[in-house]
Amino acid sequence: MNKVVITLDESDLIELQIVLLDADEAAALAFLKTRIAAKIPTKGTAPCDSSRLNPYLPKSDLADGGA
Repeated sequence: MNKVVITLDESDLIELQIVLLDADEAAALAFLKTRIAAKIPTKGTAPCDSSRLNPYLPKSDLADGGA
């Protein structure tokens, strides 16, 4: 199961409260698209993503052309 931690700043929290109080579905979708989805890292860009290259691991023979 993948997990993502998203930090909301004060303006995000205020907008979230407004959306929840108004029960505005269109505003809720817009909030998710602009404030939440924009903060979800894509594969390979998170600092802890194992698909990134680790400089401390030895390089394989395939990585340097098989030489």
